[in-house]
Amino acid sequence: MADPSNISLKDRTEYLVLRKFPFARAIDFPPSLNASRGRGTEASPQLRESLAAYRAELASLSSEEIGTRYAAEKDREYQLAVEKARQEERGRFFNQPHAAADFEHWSKLAHWTLDEAVALSFGKAPERVNWEAVSKYLQLSSFAVQYGRRRELALRAAQWKQLYDPVLPGIFLAWAKGLEIELPAALVEAVQKRGPIRDWKSLFDELKTTHAKKEASWTALDEAKDRTIAAKDRVVAALEERVRQLEAQQTSQPPEKQLGARERESLLKLVIGMAVGGYAYKSTARRSEQTTAIADDLAQAGIPLDADTVRKWLREAAELLPRD
Repeated sequence: MADPSNISLKDRTEYLVLRKFPFARAIDFPPSLNASRGRGTEASPQLRESLAAYRAELASLSSEEIGTRYAAEKDREYQLAVEKARQEERGRFFNQPHAAADFEHWSKLAHWTLDEAVALSFGKAPERVNWEAVSKYLQLSSFAVQYGRRRELALRAAQWKQLYDPVLPGIFLAWAKGLEIELPAALVEAVQKRGPIRDWKSLFDELKTTHAKKEASWTALDEAKDRTIAAKDRVVAALEERVRQLEAQQTSQPPEKQLGARERESLLKLVIGMAVGGYAYKSTARRSEQTTAIADDLAQAGIPLDADTVRKWLREAAELLPRD
């Protein structure tokens, strides 16, 4: 737009005349010249008088008054142009009711293409509003310009692996929010009902952390299991060694000789100590599974002893445990 201060008084005056009488220049021609120019009709005397009166009115005004009228008419012309553009914009296909998106439907889809995602971010139905159709209005529509810019953001984000094509709905909305792109609240709400709105990197990091925790947990369980098995092996080895010692004693001593009270007590202490330390035996339990475990391990070692016998000696040995 030209700077008003550089426009001459004559040009301003002529602008005002043409705004009020759009055919003033044609009216100024003599009838013969009008006919030769193909105007077809001669201006009425009343119209010529009105034009002359308006020119005289403008001629009587100061340059400041002409400038004020000029500025006001320019503003009026601009406002009319803006309103005309708005009307044309409202009438275009992408601003019609049938162009509104069905968020409930689109939120159920496993993925969106980037063009679908861009259309949905404007609240538009991708099946009707898409880049192929919108791009034809780039020189005419502000919506088309904004659509193109947002699409460009998405395409460049895809090149840097911030987005993918197709893309998960939640990941696209998280990306848009990160860029402070205004989104339809109904679209965000519909997608949130189906799953998280998170960018792909945070989702990946979260899954990675969860997996690492599970791996650490399984490792700890495996280590605890190994320690338990090792402890049981030590107990079994100790029991086997004690059995060999007892067998040797029985061989070297007369059969009729029995254990003394102190030896018997020591043996019972040894048995209950191994049972508590190696098998987590609890004397207070009404029915202990450790009894069967000890009997099984003795059987595997080749020195079988039935569970009832094991239970009998464990109960007797438990009498030697300190009382709480």
